Amino acid sequence: MHINKISQWIVVIVALCTPGLSHGQDYQVAQTASPDYVPTEDQTVYQPVSMTYSETTTCSPDQACAESCVDQICLPECQCCNFLDQFLMNNSPIYPSMKSQRIQMGGWIDQGFTGNFQKPSNNFNLPVTFNDRSNEYQMNQLYLFMERAVDFGGDQLDWGFRADLLYGTDYFYTTALGLETHADGSPHWNSGDGPRRIGTNTYAMYGLAMPQLYAELYVPWLEGVSIKAGHFYTPIGYEKVTAPDNFFYSHSYTMQYGEPFTHTGILGTFQVNEQLQLLAGVARGWDAWEDPNDDAELLAGIGWVSSNQATNINLTLSSGDQDVAADASANRTIISFVLSHQLNDCLTYVFQSDFGIQENGNINQAFQLSPAKWYSINQYLYYDVSETLAWGARFEWFRDQDFSRVLQLAPPFASGGNYFELTVGANWRPHPCVTVRPELRFDWSDTSATIPNVPGPYRNFQSDYQVLLGGDLIIRF
Repeated sequence: MHINKISQWIVVIVALCTPGLSHGQDYQVAQTASPDYVPTEDQTVYQPVSMTYSETTTCSPDQACAESCVDQICLPECQCCNFLDQFLMNNSPIYPSMKSQRIQMGGWIDQGFTGNFQKPSNNFNLPVTFNDRSNEYQMNQLYLFMERAVDFGGDQLDWGFRADLLYGTDYFYTTALGLETHADGSPHWNSGDGPRRIGTNTYAMYGLAMPQLYAELYVPWLEGVSIKAGHFYTPIGYEKVTAPDNFFYSHSYTMQYGEPFTHTGILGTFQVNEQLQLLAGVARGWDAWEDPNDDAELLAGIGWVSSNQATNINLTLSSGDQDVAADASANRTIISFVLSHQLNDCLTYVFQSDFGIQENGNINQAFQLSPAKWYSINQYLYYDVSETLAWGARFEWFRDQDFSRVLQLAPPFASGGNYFELTVGANWRPHPCVTVRPELRFDWSDTSATIPNVPGPYRNFQSDYQVLLGGDLIIRF
């Protein structure tokens, strides 16, 4: 996508937000024209919950409640966080007709601060990513989406789509080869003037990414089948890129270094019955819009939820040749297991374990190409104090056995490869649309290297531990 296509996006958004002169419709007229339809929640069992209390993201279809949400921002009894949707209904000349076709827009802003007690000279908390700047404000995500959600579980054929735009510091970790970056990794439409660096390429602190752009078809077979085609988030793992879908502000090493963020391809979801779900698809590789070597990967998974909804088990797989050079590729396989169990009405436990292997991803002590492996164990515990407050803890061991995922060191000169982190934090929701996530995180590692001189991975590669105190504020609109 070139810059002129970005400008087309801007024109569309401006058009949607333009006040509707003689062609505009007021909210009540639009509601009368709209069908009495509220899209069902995504019924996938691949989304283990972070907290046990429910979170409703759409307004009640009740007219009075909907109007109150417009006039008084958002009443708690409405549970609506669709300010953008309501604004466009009242001010855009074309959005009401779009809404009548079940097309809607929404989003959120996520901004935070992370204090690093060791004050690294480069102002980075690396190898912690996403909230990677030390002692500095970050607007991580200004997120917008447009979608037509399919009626999953319905008894008729249905179609839908989704397009997401992410602006902020998190863009850097959600780019796809051939979309936001060129084949050599250099920025495509974002600035290359900034403190971030990979190899010889530099990147701006803030930028724009398009992590999702797909069409979806729903088929009323079994208990429901949906087929996505396009660019979409990975079904692998537990933690997500989207800020509202995570309990903690920071992310695990497993999510940051051991798993893909996005895929471009086709993914089918098969709801066999109320308890069993299957995934099957094919994609172009990890975080790739284009694949220079035209290699495909298999996506597969199985999910099970207990009859009382207290236990979720998800097993997902990605396997296929991934690019290791401009003209070379080799197999990469990742298997992720996630167990979520609600111990009681207030306490939820989540266990995750991943295993990954990359052929020709390592140079052994004989200076020969060999497989590189990584694996992890993550544990989460959440306690709901009330409907608006929850406490959480995460403990992780991530093993980068061949130094290929985190620091990418040469094994003959490196030792260790174990990364540990303990994070404790809270989620406080003073308003249904507002989430505050403070946390305290302690990282340590035995990773070091003689060439180059790396005594540890923290404090600009000068320490074997770090302590982070931070948090963020999410406002959904």
